[in-house]
Amino acid sequence: MSQSPGPRRLAGSIEMSPRGPLLRAADGMRWRLRYSDQLDDLIGNAVIVEGVVTGSVIDAYYLAPRMDPFQC
Repeated sequence: MSQSPGPRRLAGSIEMSPRGPLLRAADGMRWRLRYSDQLDDLIGNAVIVEGVVTGSVIDAYYLAPRMDPFQC
């Protein structure tokens, strides 16, 4: 599924891959995640990510643990 570039808010969980961190959304979509801060404490946990999407990459400017059920 092709996404147009622009800011988005996504929910999912953080996974590590050989190429770096990924966001796996509830629908199974995987996004490569670019984020300047440490992610070690968020790996395997539910998060909310806001960032600019280009193709399958999210340049995240906000990332936080998800405490409540997320609804768009």
